[in-house]
Amino acid sequence: MDVGRAFSFVVDDKDWAVKILIGAGILLAGILFSWLLVIPLIAALALLSGYSLEITRRVIRGDAQLMPEWKDWGTLLADGLRVMVVSLVYALPAILVGLALGLPGGLLGDANSGTARALGELLSIIATLLSIGWGIVISFLLPAAFGRLADQGSLAAALRFSDVIGLVRRNFSTYLVTVLMSWVASIVGGLGKLVCGVGWLATIPYSAMVNGHLYGQAYLVARSRTV
Repeated sequence: MDVGRAFSFVVDDKDWAVKILIGAGILLAGILFSWLLVIPLIAALALLSGYSLEITRRVIRGDAQLMPEWKDWGTLLADGLRVMVVSLVYALPAILVGLALGLPGGLLGDANSGTARALGELLSIIATLLSIGWGIVISFLLPAAFGRLADQGSLAAALRFSDVIGLVRRNFSTYLVTVLMSWVASIVGGLGKLVCGVGWLATIPYSAMVNGHLYGQAYLVARSRTV
């Protein structure tokens, strides 16, 4: 994998600044109007996710132009919603564990009995540890699932768990690099908060673009090894 390329390809586009600013504007609009049942914020995140998935798709296809134009809004939104559905499905085990253990743990933590409070704290700790553990697992699975989604264009491909797990297992080192670099990209996205408090509006879209490139590269490497 060419990790450096994933972080630098954005600025190779002659209109890269405009495209990042449009992404920042979409994010800002979603936040400003999030009081409307959070729907605008969901739509904004879906558009950014769809844009990232399109980059993944173009990397897989080997397109010369990797940064799409902000114009096919319907497709970007639909792709982004698919990304969200895939993310939610993979997160379900952690959500269910949190409900099954976290809620009783919280209730017992407020009990008068010392034994009940101790049990409540134990349940809450177990729920937290299991959620963290599953979060690490899906950080490996989601890049492979998104690669399959971009390549095959269907939710079924991304949710075929045995295939996704097999892809990651056979290419563990590739996806380990992908996960680590995705974390780096996320850190870059968070660093924007240090720039007048609003720099993250630009760095979050940038990190989404970087992740899109990383996922495409990882899928290409993994797919080539299975052919």
